[in-house]
Amino acid sequence: MTMPDLHPDGFARLPMLLDALARFSAPGAGVTRLVYDEHWCEAQVWVRAQARALGLQATADAAGNLYLHSESVQPGAEVVLVGSHLDTVRHGGAYDGGYGAMAGLLLAAAHAGQPGTPVVGFITCEEEQSRFDSHMMGARSMLGIVEDAELDSVRDGEGVTWRQALQAIRASGHAAAPVAGGLCAPLFTPRAQFELHIEQGPVLESAGEAIGVVAHIAGYRRLRATLTGAPRHSGTTPLAARRDALAGAAEVILAAEALARASGEPARVSCGRVIAAPGLYNVVAGRSELALEVRHDRVEQLDALEAALLDHCDTIAMRRALAFTHERVAEQAPTALSPALVRMAAALANEHGVAHRIMTSGAAHDTMEFARAGIPALMLFVPSRDGISHSPDEFTGAAQLQAGVCFASDLLTRITAGGAW
Repeated sequence: MTMPDLHPDGFARLPMLLDALARFSAPGAGVTRLVYDEHWCEAQVWVRAQARALGLQATADAAGNLYLHSESVQPGAEVVLVGSHLDTVRHGGAYDGGYGAMAGLLLAAAHAGQPGTPVVGFITCEEEQSRFDSHMMGARSMLGIVEDAELDSVRDGEGVTWRQALQAIRASGHAAAPVAGGLCAPLFTPRAQFELHIEQGPVLESAGEAIGVVAHIAGYRRLRATLTGAPRHSGTTPLAARRDALAGAAEVILAAEALARASGEPARVSCGRVIAAPGLYNVVAGRSELALEVRHDRVEQLDALEAALLDHCDTIAMRRALAFTHERVAEQAPTALSPALVRMAAALANEHGVAHRIMTSGAAHDTMEFARAGIPALMLFVPSRDGISHSPDEFTGAAQLQAGVCFASDLLTRITAGGAW
């Protein structure tokens, strides 16, 4: 089922904009556009030109985030922010981030001069952690919650600090001067924020639904787990005498999968990497390191998943005479989005007969940072073909992309009108 076209032009230029944006990429499969690299800078120049052609100004802050707004909407004004990110994973697709960024551009232009709270498009400089190992650098800098010391502690794989990378692009006008006492201060006062995004999963397509209204964004815990046994000759050590750390790791991985299945939606328990040592054909593995992750949209269930996974690891290790240690290397709290905006979006979908669902996002997004800052925030998903994302095969059809922006435009009209939501 597809959504009825609520606007005469259906924002018909959107697929063309996405195709053009995808050309700003490093060589190779898919799209690779890392924050502050030459392709990112070229894309920024192109976005500015598109904004001017639509009668908008493009104002950069000190981190290189872009705001797309009417000349009449001056910094400090109360606005509704709508947009997404410009950076990509390595060899990713054309739609992750790009869709929401271009939608923000078109929606800001479509609502320019309309009564009510002004609509400002935004494009965060970074979300994917593809270059710097830091969390949501773009959204956090937009909100003014980046400490000055972080500019020197955050580095890329070549040792370039965030501060050095910013200085390089600032010279060419891609970022403004830093504010006194920090990197950025919020340029506008957000009354609300929302983000259009491809689902990056198969749920909407499988159900024949046009819109996903995101009520929660899942949190995660990432664990580095180590099983230690004894490296012994594989040909001479009987099975009963082995303390095989890799066999133990295999059992942990299957236990993690079984735990996720038993826990039901939206629980996720995964192992993304195993490193076995010494890694030889003729030696039983004496040590295995696993990268384990649990995700859920409620903190109590997230705690329970982590505890259950660690109990499984302990049990397997004891049975196999292995030593087990672990450390939590990263975490992110689950985030609830605005219940009032979720209700408003669901009501609009019901009124227009739009097939939709209220759902959880299993992936992190810029929107969670706005929600955590106390700003009413919402995400809308459109289907992803075969659920594929972070891949050159990522794809969403033009009609689905346009339908999402049309729906968002009608929702923006309600949000900007004010009221008690």
